[in-house]
Amino acid sequence: VVGSSVGAIGSLIFLPDNIGAGLCYLFALIPILFIGVGSTAPGIIAGGIALTRGTADDETARDRRICAHEAGHFLCGYLCGLPIKNYEITKDGVPCVEFHSSAANANEQREYTNEEIAALSVVALSGSVAEVINFGQARGGESDLIELDRLFRRSKEFVGAQKQQDLTRWGALTAYNLIKGNQARYEKLVDAFAAKKSVSECIAIIEARD
Repeated sequence: VVGSSVGAIGSLIFLPDNIGAGLCYLFALIPILFIGVGSTAPGIIAGGIALTRGTADDETARDRRICAHEAGHFLCGYLCGLPIKNYEITKDGVPCVEFHSSAANANEQREYTNEEIAALSVVALSGSVAEVINFGQARGGESDLIELDRLFRRSKEFVGAQKQQDLTRWGALTAYNLIKGNQARYEKLVDAFAAKKSVSECIAIIEARD
């Protein structure tokens, strides 16, 4: 991840605008490309993620990873304008965030518009992207990919394999840009989740001026 970030910055500084911008996009995408490899078959990707887990994190590291993951969802969901459906501290003592699909319609049994699918794609992938940014891999990514697949199936318009790939890559890159573009707020949000702060306190962190 560090190497990719350095490459992205270098491409913008030392290369002409059109070439540098293209390479910056590529370097930024490297850490999250795995998310878009097979969005039409989340079980395959989920299995691959499970194989990377290795030995279990100790409890503190595990909780920090979960907070980093959920803070990514919270930040991107809020910035995408989605209202919070549920926020709770689970019986294991970790935060869990859910969003409504839009501010205008909270009926979650309906089909989603193209605009809603786009926003929800960003939010669905933001937890995994946050993990990749912080830890180099996404151990909580399988549930995000399964949720993304569920969203595609509920689109008003058919989302074919190629469009799923495009939306997955776009959603992952957008989530990456939102988190990196609000890095200070994101880090404070992770700390707030670890301290089990309330929804209003977490929102205040996002809305606070630098």
